[in-house]
Amino acid sequence: MIYLKEIEGAEGMSWKWHERGNFTYLTIPKWSAEGIDLGFSTRVGGVSHVPYDSFNLGLHVGDDPTAVLQNREHWLDQWGVPLSKVAVGEQVHGTNVLWINEEDGGRGSRELETAIPATDGLVTQSSVGLMAFFADCVPLFFYYPDLKAVGIAHAGWKGTAHKIGQKVLECFEEAGGRTEDAWVAIGPSIGPCCYSVDERVAVQFRANYHETPFLHRQEDGHYLLDLWEANKTLFLGKGVRLENIEVASVCTADNPEWFFSYRRDGARSGRMAGWIRRVVSS
Repeated sequence: MIYLKEIEGAEGMSWKWHERGNFTYLTIPKWSAEGIDLGFSTRVGGVSHVPYDSFNLGLHVGDDPTAVLQNREHWLDQWGVPLSKVAVGEQVHGTNVLWINEEDGGRGSRELETAIPATDGLVTQSSVGLMAFFADCVPLFFYYPDLKAVGIAHAGWKGTAHKIGQKVLECFEEAGGRTEDAWVAIGPSIGPCCYSVDERVAVQFRANYHETPFLHRQEDGHYLLDLWEANKTLFLGKGVRLENIEVASVCTADNPEWFFSYRRDGARSGRMAGWIRRVVSS
């Protein structure tokens, strides 16, 4: 288990902890230097009440929509971006990936009804920001320098088992991108210290991966599942260079003071946001 205070000392860690007043988030300076806004929020610094206290960014969890929108506006203020320039997908634990254009700005940013239907992966070459929501599932971030394109994906155990990360890479490849030059980041999620799954889950990984070193069988017949390693294994197998994969290695379930967790807290829990945008010079 790696706590936020230890992030900078973690092996290969390039995610950095940012504080601005009572507002906190994680980012990767290496990506920022390339003109890529990337961030992962925490539960700290918002206006939502228990059990969504306090920086809940999910509209679909039962929180007061007014509070959620206030939190979203505060989050985007950090990047100087209005809600009208953000696209959000309807997350269904699937593997659908969609290209986003300028006209998609605002979809799902203020209400659930306008979100891009049944889509867990978004990619774009436009200036529209991409946002997805998490409470244990893995946030995946993508940057293809040759295409000047970015992407984000929501990868829980289902999305990881069915390789949504690979499907995102394939979208970029179909557009002419070179995966060997791609950058990928794996954000905070439930870690192998806390994620016990049963044979029903394990069998789906075995069906889709040649090897499953990220499944650790326990004496009770369950498995500890390492979603970070599963996604990293997938990316390496697709040709992403090891030095271009940034893994946060921070467990959301094991850090209740900083993160929401569906596994720990149940359905009435908030959501963090993953955010990425290509900064386009005017």
